[in-house]
Amino acid sequence: MKKTLLTLTLLLGVIVFVQAQVEIKPTFGLNFSKLSDEPDNFNQSSRVGYQLGGTIEIGKKLYFEPGIFWVKMGSELAHDTASNLDYKTDINALHIPAFVGYQIIGGDKENIFGLRVFGGPTLSWVTSIKADDTKLNKDDFNSMIWGIDAGAGIDLWILFLDMGYEWGLSEVFKDDPNNAKNNAFWANIGVRIRF
Repeated sequence: MKKTLLTLTLLLGVIVFVQAQVEIKPTFGLNFSKLSDEPDNFNQSSRVGYQLGGTIEIGKKLYFEPGIFWVKMGSELAHDTASNLDYKTDINALHIPAFVGYQIIGGDKENIFGLRVFGGPTLSWVTSIKADDTKLNKDDFNSMIWGIDAGAGIDLWILFLDMGYEWGLSEVFKDDPNNAKNNAFWANIGVRIRF
């Protein structure tokens, strides 16, 4: 019985996948990240980072869009009075979003313009840290950083532009009395390859 149920579930999944509109979306984008809380006597500024990767959009009006990106995020902390206490940190990570979205306008292959909204969880797996004149290293950071995103996208023929904001759900540092989380604004551009 279990094998029959599993077989039917897999068959149904394959049928839905085959019937669904599928788009592969290679992507390049920029991000501006900042910690949710800064240490006492420090001011924080976001720095420009980037992401390179892609997603697969499955569905028409309502769609699922998982992806994977190589991401570089950065921040800068400047001490209020001591200029020798300015720190720059870059985080390199594999970023894995799993978005659910809805096509407000468009969604069919024939449409050349579309407007979408989307959101969902993200996971950043920290691969390396580059810290400027500090003793921070990869061991000081949590290896998995979770977030939740919300955003909107515009489709124009085979091109797209997505913009969103990520709220950090988990702490960036292992031992942080401030419980700082990573928040980021991001924008991606890319090409839609439809099947």
